[in-house]
Amino acid sequence: MALVDYGLSSSSSSSEDEEIQPIIKDQTSLKRSRPALPTAATLLGPKLVRLHQQQDSDEGEDNPDCHGGRIRSFKHERGNWATYVYVPAETCVEQLEDFQNAALSLLEPLQLDMQPNEQPFHLSLSKTIVLQHHQIEEFSRSLKDSLESQCGFFVCLQDLRIYTNEERTRTFIAVEVSAAYKEKLCLILKPIDRVMLDYRLPQFYDPPSFHVSLLWCVGDHESVLKEKLNELSSLLETEDTLLLNVNKLHCKCGNKQFIYKLK
Repeated sequence: MALVDYGLSSSSSSSEDEEIQPIIKDQTSLKRSRPALPTAATLLGPKLVRLHQQQDSDEGEDNPDCHGGRIRSFKHERGNWATYVYVPAETCVEQLEDFQNAALSLLEPLQLDMQPNEQPFHLSLSKTIVLQHHQIEEFSRSLKDSLESQCGFFVCLQDLRIYTNEERTRTFIAVEVSAAYKEKLCLILKPIDRVMLDYRLPQFYDPPSFHVSLLWCVGDHESVLKEKLNELSSLLETEDTLLLNVNKLHCKCGNKQFIYKLK
């Protein structure tokens, strides 16, 4: 928020009164006697102090304790908007939640402090990239134009897999898209990657990994969780077929959401 200093808003009436006076005052004495103009700090008082404290806090070092121990992949800077493209997993939410609860009970003895992945469930079609505020609308229009000819379809979620992020600071349990449907998703991915290339942004992983993250924990625990993979897979097999309707894509830019419906 810009702070406005109102400057000479009350000076005109004062100078008119002085012109009526018959005595001409010395300019030097006028300068000395003229009271200082109010500043934004004096006008706003404690509000301004709190604002600066908040800004200092916002621009300070990243604190993992504020978000479950997670460490940012890139430093937070004012004006940077974390952005990613995804398919919402809306058609199988109840089944995925049932698996989450059963898996948390199974893994509790490991004391890894496993956490359910943030809602809503989704299948990512881009890496998390950074946009400047002035780029957001144009970037969204480019995505919309690139997806105009794409048709919707269903995919099946089938096999569990253990992942780590690129920094190996978090470990995930995710369910992958069945191999039979990956080609269809690649057709959707191509125009998204072209837009990323146009904006000189990183494209999706090569080869791509299409999955929905379900649980996560802080640290690199890939080997420990792989030992439990068979038991976890048995839990997933008790669920009905997990179908994901790819009929729209979302682009999340900070607190902004853009939706692109497919044919």
